[in-house]
Amino acid sequence: MVDGAEGGTGAAPVEFSDHVGMPMRDGLRLVHNTLVGIGLRDQIKLGASGKVVSAFDIARCLALGADWCNSARGFMFALGCIQSRSCHTDHCPTGVATQDPLRQRALVVTDKAERVRNFHRNTLANLADVLGSAGLQHPDQVTESHIMIREGSGQAKPLSTVLPHVGAGALIAAEHDPIVAASLPEPFKTYWTKSRAETFASAATS
Repeated sequence: MVDGAEGGTGAAPVEFSDHVGMPMRDGLRLVHNTLVGIGLRDQIKLGASGKVVSAFDIARCLALGADWCNSARGFMFALGCIQSRSCHTDHCPTGVATQDPLRQRALVVTDKAERVRNFHRNTLANLADVLGSAGLQHPDQVTESHIMIREGSGQAKPLSTVLPHVGAGALIAAEHDPIVAASLPEPFKTYWTKSRAETFASAATS
């Protein structure tokens, strides 16, 4: 599971929200490329989470390499979350994130359950519409070539042209072949040969 720094309930410490972690899009691509580069991508399934709310959010995650998406934010909105950023205080004003029996009374289960069901059903229906408009029949068929982005110059181009790509087994080959190592995209060119399985510190201090 790859979770972005932009995810969560909004109640995380400000220093963490502002400065710790990376966007889900970058983290997902990093993990996807790493697994491709060491020849294990077909053996491991990747989930993605981080401000995944709409059908397009799901399609974009699939294009970046995810096999499935987790979403909490959209369902919390459907339950009545107003983003008061008080989840950690147990004083949620809408009863969504609290253990206080009195505050929980604000969450009418029979009503909110129907809203959650409708949200999920409509999101999946919208995803089907998005896939159909691209001529696709299954979410597995979404690739980065299906997503268009607009550059700073204003020109639209496929996401595939701006994403880093690592060839199958390239990271293993790079350990013994300087030419392959030199051809790797960043951050692999800089950090892969310095990384160690037993510690997170080596790449940062080398």
